[in-house]
Amino acid sequence: MNPLFSKNKKISLASICAGILFYSFSSTVNDKITDPFLAICKNSDAYYTHSYIDVSYSKNWLRYKKYVSINNKLVVNSNKGVEDYAFLNLSEYQSNHLIKIKIRTLKADGSIVELDSSLVFERTAKNKKFGPISYPIPAVEPGDTIETNYVYYENLKESELMDYVNLHSSLPSKNSQYSIKIGSDLAVRYKPYNGFPEPGVNSNDSQIYLQFSMDNLKGIEVNEHNCLPCEKPYLYYSLEKKDSEVRTWKDVYNEEFNFLTQPLALDYDNSSYYKRWKRRVIDVAKDSSKYYKLNLLYSEVLNNFKIEPIQENEFIKSNGYFLKQKRFDEISIRRFYRQILEDLEIEYWAVFGRNKRSGNIDTNYIRKGEYDHIFFAYENENGSITFLYPHNEMYKYQIDEIPTSLYSTEAVLVKPFIKEKKRRKDKFIDRDLELATVDSVSIAAISLPGMDSNYNFINQIISSDVDVEEKKTSFKYRFKVSGGLSTELRAFFEMLNKNEEASNFYDALVEFEGNDNTMQIDTVTSVDLNSNKPFAYNMSGEGVLNNVVTFINDSLISLSIDKLIQHNQIETSSNTSELNYYLDYSYSDRFTCYLNFPSNIEVLGLENGNIDFKNDFGEYFFELKKRKENQLIIQSNYIIIKSIIPKENYNELKLLNEEVKNAKSMRLIVKLKGD
Repeated sequence: MNPLFSKNKKISLASICAGILFYSFSSTVNDKITDPFLAICKNSDAYYTHSYIDVSYSKNWLRYKKYVSINNKLVVNSNKGVEDYAFLNLSEYQSNHLIKIKIRTLKADGSIVELDSSLVFERTAKNKKFGPISYPIPAVEPGDTIETNYVYYENLKESELMDYVNLHSSLPSKNSQYSIKIGSDLAVRYKPYNGFPEPGVNSNDSQIYLQFSMDNLKGIEVNEHNCLPCEKPYLYYSLEKKDSEVRTWKDVYNEEFNFLTQPLALDYDNSSYYKRWKRRVIDVAKDSSKYYKLNLLYSEVLNNFKIEPIQENEFIKSNGYFLKQKRFDEISIRRFYRQILEDLEIEYWAVFGRNKRSGNIDTNYIRKGEYDHIFFAYENENGSITFLYPHNEMYKYQIDEIPTSLYSTEAVLVKPFIKEKKRRKDKFIDRDLELATVDSVSIAAISLPGMDSNYNFINQIISSDVDVEEKKTSFKYRFKVSGGLSTELRAFFEMLNKNEEASNFYDALVEFEGNDNTMQIDTVTSVDLNSNKPFAYNMSGEGVLNNVVTFINDSLISLSIDKLIQHNQIETSSNTSELNYYLDYSYSDRFTCYLNFPSNIEVLGLENGNIDFKNDFGEYFFELKKRKENQLIIQSNYIIIKSIIPKENYNELKLLNEEVKNAKSMRLIVKLKGD
């Protein structure tokens, strides 16, 4: 053999091996560098290598039992990850329905530390239930892995055999799975949304098994303004009896709408009282239109009746019973509305709506839990559709007022086809306790109305007098709130003190705007609510300003703008997010203050203090000016123009809020010139 060839061969083989190693290493490095999801995991405070939820259903006498198994592996990357995620977190229900649990810390050096669950579930008293649990997992350090396994159970009615599946969490996950296992006596109906992948299915004569899986899920932080079902993949499923028919809107009307709204006529005395009450309220207006009569009956209940929690023993009581008690609950008020609509021969639709942040209603696939709002609609004397939404413990709605969470959402109207005049059994649930049924219904998908910033507004005007001798600033106050803001703010009043709304106005205002007592309202001089859309609520009062005017001496006064201006800003903590902001409505928040001084003034810092800022999503206007020789006017207007703020435009919201911050940071010195 030629020695040179042999040497070259050795060199060639070495080169080939080195090349293989180099390209292998290079490929690995490049994978690490170019794999964006791996970078997300490594840069996160913690991430899941896997996150599994396995559920199984079985018959348990007349009900069903659902077993939920949780199996996670969480890698902790940082000290913050230890502080935030090294905990066993269980709800009160889970902690009291656990079957088994095993939590382990897999140390980076290969050792294992197991959590002693007897310490977590140590009872302070015999038979006392556990509350929510947040227990620190021991010995966790950056680089360790937390392995979580536990099983709990739920007892369910047949109507509760359903769930919404969203595989996203606040942390990244390499693989997330949700599986369903049922016996052969049940069938699974499901529908994926927003591109949720189809499941793997395995079935035999005794059971059905479905597994839904997604890889490389980014962590998503969700706040009150996000709508995850509007954007990210999710799944809905329900369990039905085998060979059962798919639900229709006729089924929904006959079963669910009639169950909630059909009046009862089980006793003569209460039925007679209802008729007498109705005649008394209408009285001299008996020759008026049916719509005017409806307004009279509605207003009587709105102004003079309480809305209280449902009591089971009153479930089959008639409307006359509740009229005698001068109170209703959330079910009986619906039955009352239906009865007066039918008595006045006003044709109506059943309305089924869905909260904006629960995702769009599905008009074709009618799921259990598809809608979370049931109310009425009718055509008024002008031919326009009008909504009749039932009161609840917190909200008392005017005619044509709906919850703000339904603004500009899609809803379904359902009306039965009835050729003949309604019989008594089609109007009332009688002693046989049978619901009325219809053979066919008409349906229509509609967009519920919303209101923009011209109708959704807060307008505050303060006229104050600065008293140098008493070192005090008194003011007169005018407050007007309209549209969705009126709906929400009135609910705060109802919640805080139902019977002393006016005298407790300031407490409500503090709850709505913050914990500052800048505007101390001592006397409410008038309160007025316009029952027509947009339901403007007006209040006038008197009080004193605190922490705004500081008396440096008898001739120098410091003004703190940040105490005076308290707008309802839409805040965001970061410039980026995986989700858009879905507001119930756009709105305007306007504030004007007239500060009157006892003598002529000179204002230091007044120059270049005005702001007039606008972008595609909001506006901010701020102005300081001296109108009279002894009067200073402060005006601040904060406006959100659009009800959806895309995630890529979060910085626009940040810029808007920055302008408010600039205005609030101003400090003014007022010099009294004397007579």
